[in-house]
Amino acid sequence: MENSQIALSELWPVMKEQIDCGKTVIFSPNGTSMLPLMRPNIDRVMLKKAPKKLKKYDIPLYLRDNGQFVLHRVVAVLEDGYVMCGDHQYKREYGVKDGQILAIACGMYKGDDFVPFDGKKYINYCKKQVAKKHIYGEYMRLRNFAGRIKKKLKRQFL
Repeated sequence: MENSQIALSELWPVMKEQIDCGKTVIFSPNGTSMLPLMRPNIDRVMLKKAPKKLKKYDIPLYLRDNGQFVLHRVVAVLEDGYVMCGDHQYKREYGVKDGQILAIACGMYKGDDFVPFDGKKYINYCKKQVAKKHIYGEYMRLRNFAGRIKKKLKRQFL
C-alpha cells in the first residue's frame, strides 16, 4: 500500500476533535526543522491536549499568524509568550502566545519504539540541544560578521 500525504491543515479539524475529547493523535511531521530528533515522513509524533502553560523543552504544535503549522521546542518561557526553535535551527522565534498552541507532543515513534518526552534521557537530550543552539548561533553571527568584513576589504583593494 502506498503512503499518501495529506496537508495538516486538512487533518487538523479531525485531530482537534480527538484531542479535545482527551485522546491522543499520531502524525508524521514532514519538515526538517526538528532533525535529528524527528526525521521527516519517517518518525511519528503523538500529540495530546496542551496544558494551560507550557514549560521549557515542551514541543507544542502551534499555528503561526500566516496559517503555518509548526512543531518546535520551547527554549524559553517569558511573561508575554514563548521562545521557540527547531532542533535543526539556530534562529529563535519570539512571541508565540498561549492562544496559538494547538497541542503538545508527548512522545514519538522511531520505528516500532516509543520514545516518551518525559524521561530523563530525553530531558538530557533537550538540555544539550538548547545549549548547543546558543553556541552555534554565536558562531553563525561571528561567521557572518567576518564575511561582511572580508567583502568590504575586497572592495577596498580591487
